[in-house]
Amino acid sequence: MIIHKIKKGFDVNVLGEPTTEIDNRCINQSIYCVYPTEFDGIKPKLHVKVGDYVKRGDLLFTNKRMEHVNFRSPACGSISEIKLGDRRFPTEIIINKSDVEESVTFERFNNQDISNLSSDKLKKHLLNSGLWPLIKQRPFNKIANPADKPKSIFINACNNAPFQADFSVILKGDEDAFQLGINALNILTEGKVNLCISDGIEIPDFENISKHVFKGKYPSGNTSVHINKISPILPTDIVYTLGAQDVILIGKLLMYGEIPRTKIIALAGPSVKEEYRKYYKVPFGGSLENLLNNALEEDEEIRLICGNVMYGTKVALNTCVNFYGSEYFALAEDRSRHILGWTMPGIDQYSAHRVTLSALFNHKRKLGTNQHGSHRAMVVTGWMDKYQPLNIMTDYLVRSALAHDTEEMVQLGILETDPEDFAIASFVDPHKTDVCKIIKKGLEEIEEEGL
Repeated sequence: MIIHKIKKGFDVNVLGEPTTEIDNRCINQSIYCVYPTEFDGIKPKLHVKVGDYVKRGDLLFTNKRMEHVNFRSPACGSISEIKLGDRRFPTEIIINKSDVEESVTFERFNNQDISNLSSDKLKKHLLNSGLWPLIKQRPFNKIANPADKPKSIFINACNNAPFQADFSVILKGDEDAFQLGINALNILTEGKVNLCISDGIEIPDFENISKHVFKGKYPSGNTSVHINKISPILPTDIVYTLGAQDVILIGKLLMYGEIPRTKIIALAGPSVKEEYRKYYKVPFGGSLENLLNNALEEDEEIRLICGNVMYGTKVALNTCVNFYGSEYFALAEDRSRHILGWTMPGIDQYSAHRVTLSALFNHKRKLGTNQHGSHRAMVVTGWMDKYQPLNIMTDYLVRSALAHDTEEMVQLGILETDPEDFAIASFVDPHKTDVCKIIKKGLEEIEEEGL
């Protein structure tokens, strides 16, 4: 085990921490949904239409841009609706579950079978079963290209973002599936499979893994930080990444020969009623509407985020369980305005810069979505780099991205990063700049032009 101490960072103190209790109330659901918009960079080709009957594990759509990447149904039932967005891109595929369940089955493997399996056969199995999209690829953090050979694989089991799901809670009872998933990942690379955990997470020792512990404030748990400290990548290098719970899902597929039925999520945040702040075992793709109707505060408008609050995706309150992510965070949509707010002492206003009286008190706060100001001209202040653990000059990288200077972006190290790494920069930036969006656009331009 190797310990890494990250000196830079910033922890956001916010109310709404979940307990470690796992609730099973959401297991039985009648509505299921798949969101093709979750998968960056794909071009879906639908294999179903409204009214079709599908088994659990039947093919729903494929990716035109990458052959053999399948996306399968999480439930058995009929396709009740396919919602289309811009350019007729399918945004939601809704399934009404039937009373009688039929499932598509796949080949089963144990640890002995896995040790004799070739990399090509394992890739073919994961592609066919629909779980290959769990594996992302750096640079660009898109669904991994099965034609590429990664120099290493990184499993993220950290939880240092506000109320990010604790892997030690998720892992209980699924240790064998996790080990089988690790053994399978070792076949995909000639390098190491690295398991990165936050300090304080207690999990058993596993074989065929290089374990790393990261101490420090957010964003010490980001995968980019792990790659930078363990095995930095060059523009020509390929690294596979995935979340720790995703390894369990892959292990269950190999063990049982079916796509996984459930996953564990954490429901947290200041707008979640205290008795509902905990972990839930939920059906893969199943509706969360009934749970959220009871769990969320009723006297305020709420924003629900899939993923951690620093870098997650806003979802509807009638959402189904997403393919990615192990947590849901709820906070108030705060649109209040304060007359001459900048002249006030700011006793209850959160500040990362110690410019308000609230900075003298380090207690947790009920944060909302109010930015307390609008976007203004960006000035190089060094604030963003103060909390950035990566060796990145954020101000200059943002400037080159806004100027569409792809060569300078590469020189400044953008390929080592992901938009998530700049969430802390957006949070502390006094100019209210959406740094994540700028970096994401810059990476897309580099990918389009080619390295």
